Amino acid sequence: MKPWIIRSSSFVLSASLLLPVAQAHAQSPYVSTNKMATTVAQADSVAQAKAKLSKEAALALATKIVPTAGMTVQNVSFRSADSWRPFPEWSFSWVKKDPENGNVLLSYSVSIHANTGELTSYSHQEQEASQLPYAKRISYTEAQEQAKRFFEKNNAGKAAETRLYTRDMPEPKTPLNSEVYYNFRFVRDVDGILFPDNGADITVDASGKVTNYSLSWNDVTFENTDTKISEEEAEKLFKEQANPKPVYLLPWERMETKNNKPSLGYMNPFTFYIDTETGKALTQSLTSYQLAKDPEPVSSKVLPARRSGQPLSQEEAVQWASKALNLSNYELRSANYNERDYRGNRPIWDLEFGKKGNSEDGFAYVSVDAVTGDIYRLNKDFRGHKEKTTASKKPDMEKFKAKAMETIRDLAPTMAHQLYWTEPIEEENQNQPVDSERTQIRFERFINGIAAASGSAHFTFDIETGDLLNYSAELGNETYPTQVPKHLPAAEASEKWWTETKAEAVYALVPLTPEDAKRAKEQPSYTPKRTAKIVYRATMTPFEQPYYLDAVTGEWSSTSTGKTIALHRPAPADLKGHPAEKELSLMYEYDALSLENGNIMPQKPITRGEMIEMLMISLNQGRHYPQYSLERKATYSDVANGSRYFSAVEGAVDRGLLDKNTSKLNPNETITREELADMIVRALGYKKLTDFPGMFQSELSDIANSKYRGSIIIATTLGIVPTDKQKFQPQSLVPRADAAITFTRFLEKRDTPDGPVTLLRK
Repeated sequence: MKPWIIRSSSFVLSASLLLPVAQAHAQSPYVSTNKMATTVAQADSVAQAKAKLSKEAALALATKIVPTAGMTVQNVSFRSADSWRPFPEWSFSWVKKDPENGNVLLSYSVSIHANTGELTSYSHQEQEASQLPYAKRISYTEAQEQAKRFFEKNNAGKAAETRLYTRDMPEPKTPLNSEVYYNFRFVRDVDGILFPDNGADITVDASGKVTNYSLSWNDVTFENTDTKISEEEAEKLFKEQANPKPVYLLPWERMETKNNKPSLGYMNPFTFYIDTETGKALTQSLTSYQLAKDPEPVSSKVLPARRSGQPLSQEEAVQWASKALNLSNYELRSANYNERDYRGNRPIWDLEFGKKGNSEDGFAYVSVDAVTGDIYRLNKDFRGHKEKTTASKKPDMEKFKAKAMETIRDLAPTMAHQLYWTEPIEEENQNQPVDSERTQIRFERFINGIAAASGSAHFTFDIETGDLLNYSAELGNETYPTQVPKHLPAAEASEKWWTETKAEAVYALVPLTPEDAKRAKEQPSYTPKRTAKIVYRATMTPFEQPYYLDAVTGEWSSTSTGKTIALHRPAPADLKGHPAEKELSLMYEYDALSLENGNIMPQKPITRGEMIEMLMISLNQGRHYPQYSLERKATYSDVANGSRYFSAVEGAVDRGLLDKNTSKLNPNETITREELADMIVRALGYKKLTDFPGMFQSELSDIANSKYRGSIIIATTLGIVPTDKQKFQPQSLVPRADAAITFTRFLEKRDTPDGPVTLLRK
């Protein structure tokens, strides 16, 4: 059930206060009359009195949407308008419970605009719904139509003022199971120009039911829609004002596998707006967009380490830290030594100190490199640190920056030449509390003038005293080339990015004035007047995962895996009209099959590696199989770590799909029909049944001598591997088309509500 977020301007009514009128009672027969009341809880009565719809009127509207028969009221709340959601709202929820154990079987939540009667929120959950057969799931297009019908039926007014927006979301892949949810965004349309801050989000499940709906809508004054700059002019301005710079990137899955060789790439350089009146670049907060200043190094040269030689003992580390950080008033509380710490895979002492005499008055946590003596971390005296009630003076950031640089040179000199001060981005400045007594300084790691994949230093200072309260620094353990690789120049990278970009005029909310922001903070019920202006934004070609431009190869690559990707998948030339077109398209969609000269080659025998890869993707909910670290020893001599099939094969071994007692797998060799049957049975989890071949009867005349006889009978009885009634042809190769059909049938039978065992009994 959707949790209701109750703020200071809202109150909750118990179920006993919900239904004081006969009409509402008739629609919710499971609420007894002795629980009704004619008065409302004494909370926010003024705001409720101002609302145009009473609780009873809002409830009558809500019960037209929810089939409340057999359900019990769970919760009711009212919330007045505030700066976060600028309209008053009534919210109701119902549940249906199992009479035997009290478990929730079904729940609904509905919110109604307390002035207009519009549906603002809806949630529907079936806790123990029967599993939907895979073959009966609806498609993305069908789900889209369901979302539109729900919106038009339950909030026709807002539906007419929006349009479905899909530019920022790729069409999802065909699901590999029935546990799928489709998400859609309907964006507010103002005279043909989108206002992305407003709209409706709708989620539809595989059965076609809407499970969630949420409306966001502001009372906004919109500027004149006549733009002074055309899309063509905006495109030119985007290109002129972009400033792409290569950076080192370490894809997420490489971090997990300890593959520590970063890639050099260009991220999207068009993350700013263009003012439609002046043509100037704006930040996403509509302030002037300025190119960042060149990063400033902490040290222009390599500094010597503070010490060398054998690693520090515990006593030496304590003395070293106490002297370096002036901890004479502290005493050691605990110590821990790690030979291969995450901070660069180095030996580290982690020390905890407490104030002498009374450790509750203060503490200090310190991390020391046992070889170089570098101080990697200091957390000091936060326990007794309290926010001041009066406004602090504005910090002198140049002074604190200089102090932080000097601290790095003193405490971690071996890092100093790789750490650079970079101008804070606008969001960081906005997130810094105005009245805080602390200020923060951050440094980033650069290698030969290029931002590194990891590595940074962070400082927190007391503004009044200038004391260092918190400090941490680390460089990461990835390795970099001694020289910057030859790569695409910035201009070419910008042009390449623009081939996947479109300039789009949209409305953007003008930020609150400082006065309005302060008043909204002090008065939660205050709803400031908002205005929106037209800007141009650049939207990228959507893809199923984030991507970047590889600066060396010029190819698009996945930010998740680092692998080359195709943003626009070509259609196979030989697939249209093929009997297995749908099934082959599914395997091609998930990259289990690749094109050869533009053709899918339906009659080409499938390889063992291709089939293993597809099965593993299906068993991981459509995701690519788990990644393995470089330390993982290969199970088969011909599928080494780094092979295309390595992770799929090792995942299959771990799940029992493959026999790990053989030395070779031969992933590029073709697979036989009997091998395919055995692989399918293993994936279903029924391999143990094949240990008793005598229990299976079959009319197939050519499988008696097959070591996979049990698997063949199970796979054919379930209707997964196609065959005629007399012969199976166990040694025959499997064409791609037959493999695709087999795989699709596997998906359907796997999700059969009664399970494969029931089918075997029939």
